Amino acid sequence: MWRGNRYPVFVASRLISQTGDMAALTALTVHIHESTGSPVAVGALFVVRMLPRILGLVAGAIGDRTELRGLLMVCDAACGAVFLVIALVDPAYPLLLALVFVAESAATITLPAARTMVGRTVPKEHLAEANGMLLAATAIGFASGSAVGGLLAGMGDYRWALVINAVSFAISILLLTLLPPAVPEPRTERSFFAETKAGLAVLRRGADVRPVVIGLVGVAFAAALDRPALIVLVREDLGASALWYGLALGGISLGVLLASLSHRGFEGRVLALFSAGILAQAAGHLVMGLAPLAAVVVLGALVAGVGNGLESVCGNTLLQRDAPKESLGVVLGVVLSGSFLADAAGSALGGVLVEWISAPGTFVVAALVMLACVRTR
Repeated sequence: MWRGNRYPVFVASRLISQTGDMAALTALTVHIHESTGSPVAVGALFVVRMLPRILGLVAGAIGDRTELRGLLMVCDAACGAVFLVIALVDPAYPLLLALVFVAESAATITLPAARTMVGRTVPKEHLAEANGMLLAATAIGFASGSAVGGLLAGMGDYRWALVINAVSFAISILLLTLLPPAVPEPRTERSFFAETKAGLAVLRRGADVRPVVIGLVGVAFAAALDRPALIVLVREDLGASALWYGLALGGISLGVLLASLSHRGFEGRVLALFSAGILAQAAGHLVMGLAPLAAVVVLGALVAGVGNGLESVCGNTLLQRDAPKESLGVVLGVVLSGSFLADAAGSALGGVLVEWISAPGTFVVAALVMLACVRTR
């Protein structure tokens, strides 16, 4: 795929599907809030979206045994069909959640499969560049899709965003047909369970792989600690408007995009940049926690975003480079599940810490946890 100059086609397919997916999620969030008036109902949407992520290990193992281009096409077709059904039927809330769960189950297989496809088809010396391009596309799709979904939901019928999402999956499938197949590595006759267990053994014994996984999951936990703290810091401790909260979130996204677009000098320095990314996130969160002004919070968020981009690009590159290709999906699936659980635990604990020690103190704790993750390597 890389040598045939078709990798941009793969990135385009992910960009288009990510844009449609975020448009649908944003529109669904607005629709549920307006139709139910219940924050709990909105929260349930996000819970249903995240529940399948617990099975990231299984999803990754499926990718290890499967031709990945075809697997991505099947998952995209499933997601597109579900969102088209929602758009046509306009189901009641319980059925809507059930359909979203089905679509997110397919998306859970897609996430490690896409990253495994990069590791399977891109030469090691180009992995950092490939991951940077993919992360940039994800960041752009996240921002543009959210804007499109919010605009369409605000104009009237939320279902137009779901139709756009279904169309985006169809376009993604057409683009994937232009790529060569990504066949799995030669395998033994071991069972699915046995091969999954072998993939987990890589995490136990892999001196190169295990610290990267710990770093990725640990930083996800630390960053989630600050999620409930940020709004309290901006609105209550600094007395700033909600605009500054939005600017802080935007600063993180902008930092991620900047880091992902600077991928060309990463080769040969991936390990150092992975650690530098974690250090930058720790510094950014510390600046945010100690900020005397909301503008300084935005600056710290930008630094943290750059660090997050470096960590993501370089962490995935290290895993794709060092993990055995026949077990790469399992390793990436563990990162997916571990990051989800860490995010949930960090968000819950972060709220407690804000109550217990204050929002600025929570940022300091998060920075210290991130620094501990650097020492795991």
